[in-house]
Amino acid sequence: MTALLGNVLDRAPLGVTVRIARIDWDAMSDDEGRRLREFGLMEGCEVTPRHRGSLFSHEPLALTIGRMQVIIRGKQAAAIEIEPAA
Repeated sequence: MTALLGNVLDRAPLGVTVRIARIDWDAMSDDEGRRLREFGLMEGCEVTPRHRGSLFSHEPLALTIGRMQVIIRGKQAAAIEIEPAA
């Protein structure tokens, strides 16, 4: 298993499924939090980072959540702590 660098979603390795351990909802606006919840991003769910914006930026980040693919901002990804998936 690849080490989870920094243990935040913003730094997760691409293509490796991880589990969301904790989300700092206070680090984002109410609208951002509501949008992430609507996508199913909650503690305990598993996501797979697929693609980052460019070589020099971690923004935006494309994720697979179940059968959906969503894009989130780097600031949002940095507020999401992760752990290895089972």
